Amino acid sequence: MNMPTGYTIEMVSSASPAAAAGIKPGWKLYRIDNQRIGDIIDYKIMESGENLRLLLQDKQGMFRRIKITKPADSTLGLHFSPPTISALQNCGNRCIFCFVDQNPGGMRQALYIKDDDYRLSFLYGNFITLNRITESELKRITRLHLSPLYVSVHTTNPALRRAMFGTKMAERGLQNLYKLVASGIRIHAQVVLCPDINTGIEMVRTIRDLGQMGPNLASVALVPVGLTGHRSGLKPLRKFQSEEAANLVEHVSAMQQTFLKERGTRFVFLADEFYNLAGLEVPGDSEYEGYPQLENGVGLARHFLDELATIKEQESDGLATPLKISLATGRAAESLMNQLTLVFAEIDNLKINLKIIDNSFFGEQVTVSGLLTGGDLLAALEGDELGDAVFISQALLKDQSKKLLDDLNVNDIEKALDVPVHAVGGPLELFSKIREIACMPKSLPERTRVIDR
Repeated sequence: MNMPTGYTIEMVSSASPAAAAGIKPGWKLYRIDNQRIGDIIDYKIMESGENLRLLLQDKQGMFRRIKITKPADSTLGLHFSPPTISALQNCGNRCIFCFVDQNPGGMRQALYIKDDDYRLSFLYGNFITLNRITESELKRITRLHLSPLYVSVHTTNPALRRAMFGTKMAERGLQNLYKLVASGIRIHAQVVLCPDINTGIEMVRTIRDLGQMGPNLASVALVPVGLTGHRSGLKPLRKFQSEEAANLVEHVSAMQQTFLKERGTRFVFLADEFYNLAGLEVPGDSEYEGYPQLENGVGLARHFLDELATIKEQESDGLATPLKISLATGRAAESLMNQLTLVFAEIDNLKINLKIIDNSFFGEQVTVSGLLTGGDLLAALEGDELGDAVFISQALLKDQSKKLLDDLNVNDIEKALDVPVHAVGGPLELFSKIREIACMPKSLPERTRVIDR
């Protein structure tokens, strides 16, 4: 048999069909139903069947044929390295604000890779530029209707695009965007705003041009440039000031009303950071229109507050046993977490230790929780009275694993702190986990545990 390259399985989801079949991380997948697998898109199509025959190779080099029966359109539970299965399409841009270029040394190699892969955009919502995508790839996107896609635009001014993307191919990206929209592919766009560069008149032009592309250009997110303390040898950029953020909120609110009348949608949305910087309340739930760019930080605060309101409305009898927990979060979430602490303080038998952590790894001007590292957590939490459990945001964990940005994982943190660490996605999940822990019998530490002989 002419054996193709096997694809490395990085993780197997617990309670998945693959896990039940005994498939392990580190094995390689070669074929499904005797068909070669081109990439992750092919794999997703193949795994949707009910009765599958897999050809795999275990870590000892032994080939195994495994049959799996599962519900149609459900997943096998396999995750690959790289996530595209075939070679990752790397980014050829040199964007003036690229966060990867601002990374310090010492992190895992994957965090220095710049991807620009339409497959990751379709499957996971990664933003792509379309500057280097080929005609055959555009045709495949259209043929398979890989929609929606998430596209970084930043500006529609050709000269400014070349300068911001750092490539002469930047104009092609805009042309390809027009092609995809015209072919029926739904697009969610983002504009990373850099003060004095693509703000003001340039921002208005970009939003206007995108708005004229029709309904398949579904939304535009405006997000502030992220700057770390490691911008060595890069173009000087600055962060938004509070007054600028307030003016931007006012201006975009007016634009939203115009789009609402003309298109039936507000179309352009601001990242939560702008409201936070301006000291303003985030909009209500209905104004986010289903949260089309929630993972881009657009509406996360409102989503958080609405979950908190749900908990506040629920009648609670308190916890069955006393419980003390610690909440660790970044500086940007301080206001939200203070509100959460007030709501949870009404739960009998629950005590909360709130720890606001500054980012030493990237620099204190990076305040979002998702960019805290394991080292940041340990430095802030070691030696503190942490109670029965520590809770962190799910956003700290990357690549569907328990790893943090600096390659420490949750187990490392637990061992160092000698307390369980749980990652949760929001107030409701936190509330549920607290009640679950409170119902568990508390075991004595190993050194004092009484053994009945």
